[in-house]
Amino acid sequence: MEISFRSSTSCFEFAIEFLGWMYETILAFDSLISNLKKGVRLLQSFDLYLTKCRRRNHETCLEQDEEEKDVTSSRIQDLIIRRMEGLEFACSEYLIHSRSPDWTHIEGELTIFLEAIKLFFETDINESCINFLLDCYWLRDPELVIDFIDSVSENLAEIDESHFKRLDKKLMFLKSFIRFAIFCGIEGQKSIDLLIHAEVVAINALHVFSIWWFDSGTYNGEVWKKTELQICRLISEKINLGNPQVRETYNHVLTLAKLSRSSDILALEKNKHLVADFMDDLITNIMELVESCTNTLVPIMNQMLKLLEGLRFLTILLRHQEKFKELCHEMKNLIVVVACDAAVVIISLSVNQIEEGLSKETDLALFHLLKVLKFVRAEFTQVDPLTPVSGFGFPRISELGSMDFLLRNLKELARSDEINGSNAFPVDTIQTIQEDFEFLRSFLEKIKEQRNQNEKLQAFWSRVMEVAYKAELVIDWTLIGDGREYFLDDVARDINVMKIEAQEIYDRINYVGETKRVTKTFTRMPSKLTAATYNEGLVRLDNEVETITQRLTKGARQLDVVPIVGMPGLGKTTLATIIYSSSSVMLHFHIRAWCIVSQAYSMHNLLV
Repeated sequence: MEISFRSSTSCFEFAIEFLGWMYETILAFDSLISNLKKGVRLLQSFDLYLTKCRRRNHETCLEQDEEEKDVTSSRIQDLIIRRMEGLEFACSEYLIHSRSPDWTHIEGELTIFLEAIKLFFETDINESCINFLLDCYWLRDPELVIDFIDSVSENLAEIDESHFKRLDKKLMFLKSFIRFAIFCGIEGQKSIDLLIHAEVVAINALHVFSIWWFDSGTYNGEVWKKTELQICRLISEKINLGNPQVRETYNHVLTLAKLSRSSDILALEKNKHLVADFMDDLITNIMELVESCTNTLVPIMNQMLKLLEGLRFLTILLRHQEKFKELCHEMKNLIVVVACDAAVVIISLSVNQIEEGLSKETDLALFHLLKVLKFVRAEFTQVDPLTPVSGFGFPRISELGSMDFLLRNLKELARSDEINGSNAFPVDTIQTIQEDFEFLRSFLEKIKEQRNQNEKLQAFWSRVMEVAYKAELVIDWTLIGDGREYFLDDVARDINVMKIEAQEIYDRINYVGETKRVTKTFTRMPSKLTAATYNEGLVRLDNEVETITQRLTKGARQLDVVPIVGMPGLGKTTLATIIYSSSSVMLHFHIRAWCIVSQAYSMHNLLV
């Protein structure tokens, strides 16, 4: 048998495959072969780093240092090639004399191979060597750092032990963080600190694993205890978010990510799995924090659970191709901002804060983040009202009470002298939202008992509540000047559509058999609804929409009126709403206006 190697990587791959064949075929020396295989993987990871890293500073790193690094890499490969030749020869003899094999020759080669690797770690890849590499060299390129992290992770995955698993999770978080930063456009010099940090963590993790591997032949409690202390020290000093330098590095990248994020929706749709992976790791970090707490305050625990639910909802949404496509561009971009904000909040958290109380800054950031999550959830419910999502908004047992609270705030806001004195604040829009919410609040009160027996009524109820949550958040944004005031008109339109739909629901109910008249405040609305009444479907309106749209956009240029007439329940208001909101009508007319005339109306209010 002859071994031929075309690249530095192939010698490691060949050795690992060969040892795997020995483990399955020879059925002897299982422990020795398994341990040797781990040693080869370790050398492969160090060789990857040595061959890819480059000098940081030409003034501080002499040329002979670069040559020494290259020589070390060459010696690693030579060791593998030389020892594999001896091992392959021993195995060839085994195959020839399989009936009476000479086990001592194979065992001897395996032992020599193992001792050679251990000696190499003692002399060439010891702690001083690691420190030298970290001081003078770096990988710098994000993809190289990710490849190195993957290589280190393969080593850690060999050990089914909680401390190594925890260390591996930390490496995977760094990997997804780097991927997320690249997606957000953080590259080059902007990402250097994060890449160096990830590189330092990865090579230290590999070094800890190599120390464990070197001593693992004894398999006693002292070895495990020593390894656990080393891993805990590495996590505490190099990875733990409680380290101010680590937290500063992460926050710097996240701040740049928010400022640099691209509005390229196609890029987001193509790479949304990166955002989802990053959120998954954020969820893992929250869970670790919460699990580490022994005495958590109930309000803070509730906030943590809401945050967990919100992020889980977003990861599911990101991974659902069809549902994600249905969201508008603004919502898709907002999800990326949420990922950045969530990371900032989670990075700022600590066990002490969760147990004793959040700082004012963290508490405010978390409060804002939870409201944004409610807003995104509300938008999704508008897109797909029949898809159930877990709740992390107002308590469901007091939804009407929550709306009452919002209405009180709207009334105070509309009367506020300070706000009314500001030309920038849309007081008229706030007043309109307030009036429409009062209308909807009265309607919900009348159907609160019947909604549980009717799926469509329940869906309508949920959509109204989501619009309420959305309104609360957008008004907060408008008050603090958060640059999202343009959402307020969307909210007002959504509320108006809900109001129209509520009126239409009643018209259909009234047409079936109720004779009581409805006023604007629904004070005389019937208190009983039946599922059969509301479940009657509307006729298809496609032809009517096309006909009326053609008449509006391509008809006579002089003033004209296009009436829509018919018996109650046919969907006249729905038809008008579809046409009014269609893109062709919106582009054709410079000015549009919508005015509601109920069965009982005031001429003065109508004209105003």
